Amino acid sequence: MSLRQEKHTSFLGARIPPEIESMSNGLKDVEQEIFRKLLKAVVNALEEKDCRDTMMSIADKSGLPQEKLSHIVAGMYRLLSEAIRIPQSLLKQEAFKEDLRELSRTALETANSQRDPHLPTIDEFKWRVDVAISTSSLARALQPSVLMQMKLSDGNFHQFEVPPAKFQELRYNVALILKEMNDLEKRSILKIQD
Repeated sequence: MSLRQEKHTSFLGARIPPEIESMSNGLKDVEQEIFRKLLKAVVNALEEKDCRDTMMSIADKSGLPQEKLSHIVAGMYRLLSEAIRIPQSLLKQEAFKEDLRELSRTALETANSQRDPHLPTIDEFKWRVDVAISTSSLARALQPSVLMQMKLSDGNFHQFEVPPAKFQELRYNVALILKEMNDLEKRSILKIQD
């Protein structure tokens, strides 16, 4: 790993604020001239100057939907206010430029992934073994079961119960698939050549 590839924390912190993510998604259709005018208006706002007339003029001339314009301005304001909070001696210009480039790349990847149809991913997975002591069915009493809870990327929670035999079958099938994937990777036809 080269020194340039080593990870550093962005001036925004470990997580990009939602206003900035939303701004970067909306900027791809904005003309450069409009962008400059918006940037100048946001800088004026940060300097506590009145920029309402400028913003109304930009809104009229740009033809951008009001909601999109609001997201862009909010993101620019947050981005610049975060950057100016850092003392100049600590904010390295090259690192700042690289953070902005990375933000742009992230926005493009996010936009592309949102266009593709996809299912939610698993964000969190918890499981535990449970034994029912008291139940209406004698067959289920004192029988262990595996309780699983999943949190998906769309915010939904799913909880389900699996008998130990089905859990073992699931475990076996996952191990089998992983082995087959490993075997495929070892075949020379699928190896990525440098």
